[in-house]
Amino acid sequence: MGTKLNFRSSLNRRSFLQGSAAVGAGALGLEFLASCGTTTSSADSTVTATIDTLPPTANKGAIYVFNQGVKQFEQTHPGEKIVGKNDPYDPTTYFARLAAGQSEDVKESWFTEPPLLISKHAVADITSLAKGWQYWSSYNPGIASIATDAATGKIYGVPVSGYALGIYYNRKMFKAAGLDPDKPPTTWEEFRGYAKQLKSSSVAGYAETSTSNQGGWHFTNWMYTAGGDMQSADGTKATFNSDKGVSVLQMLKDMRFTDQSLTKQQLFTQADTLQLLATNKVAMVVMAPDQLNTLKSQYQANLDDFGIGPMPQNGGNAALTGGNIFIFNPKSSKEKIKAGFDYVIYNNFDLSVMESNLATQSASGQVVGGPANVLFTGEFQQKVNELTTKYANAPLQNYQSFNKSTATLRPEPRKETQKMYAALDPVVQAVLTNASADPQKLLDQAAQQFQQVLDQSAS
Repeated sequence: MGTKLNFRSSLNRRSFLQGSAAVGAGALGLEFLASCGTTTSSADSTVTATIDTLPPTANKGAIYVFNQGVKQFEQTHPGEKIVGKNDPYDPTTYFARLAAGQSEDVKESWFTEPPLLISKHAVADITSLAKGWQYWSSYNPGIASIATDAATGKIYGVPVSGYALGIYYNRKMFKAAGLDPDKPPTTWEEFRGYAKQLKSSSVAGYAETSTSNQGGWHFTNWMYTAGGDMQSADGTKATFNSDKGVSVLQMLKDMRFTDQSLTKQQLFTQADTLQLLATNKVAMVVMAPDQLNTLKSQYQANLDDFGIGPMPQNGGNAALTGGNIFIFNPKSSKEKIKAGFDYVIYNNFDLSVMESNLATQSASGQVVGGPANVLFTGEFQQKVNELTTKYANAPLQNYQSFNKSTATLRPEPRKETQKMYAALDPVVQAVLTNASADPQKLLDQAAQQFQQVLDQSAS
């Protein structure tokens, strides 16, 4: 998403995660990686860098756009070549693959990952390359900080896209239920009422995720809408077993068993809930805007039938935000890292290439114009906005409530995030499958379990 359509969307970001992300990174002994760079063969002046963003084979339009971008880059950067791989970042295997020399030179990771990767020397320092780029100083300070080590000021990645979670909904179902499709629910009370009104014998009002770390991910998002916190400010204490955390679980439990507005089947990933939405089995789901392309390309959905609204609130006036960041292999040569960096900047932020990409994306049937987080400030961001508007092919009027939202965008917790999500998955599963589940007891147990992870990481 962001300034270039993100084919490797948050669906991929979550769908392959396993319920336990508790890989002992420290046990892998990766502290040596920073000094393990290799050299480029002197027999061939061409430098070839690998990158993991080749789209899946089913998305032929996206593959065409990817290949065109690589071709253009190689024509304008003689001596540098790019080879694409379809190998999504996975925290459960990243460290082992890196140690074994099996990781690409460039990988697209998530905003949550740099602190751990930096501490384990599992990502390359690209400070000189980043500061040599004319638009680095145009990054929103909050976005730039994601790639920067607060202790040293060194830079370890290039943020390229951002998202905020919101409510996807079926506009036709809203109309049929007597609801205004231009006015999605804005409060928990409205959300619960809408879900009850939208349910029928064949349609559920809402479907929630609860596996592959996505239960914890969405729980965090709901917690933010209630004004709660997942961790203490310094990241040393688990705080999600609060009254606000209980209220999140109680709402979901009441919707499932009292209102019966949730799906009877549970244990879904985001891929599952998107399919339910696309096939008219559910009226509302929580999703990031970058799923519009998957909704259209994979399910041939008519985007005119779907809207995106902001997260319903219960005192927090906030929603979870995250995004993708390119990181570089510390075992790769400086030449490969430079080639990869040049490609990332060229393909994502060169304005002429951006315009060409947007035109190609639109012509090939990819979605252009969906809601996106603002990564930059000033004149550069204005130019980006103008290009996106020029080539937009999405029904922009269907996203007005989302775009006009004044909710604060709160980032995912930065300490052991995936392990925290893994600890919360069973909690969300329990309240969605067991009418006798005790939200407070479940959260207390999960907090105790996750506190041990935090304590171990601090030792």
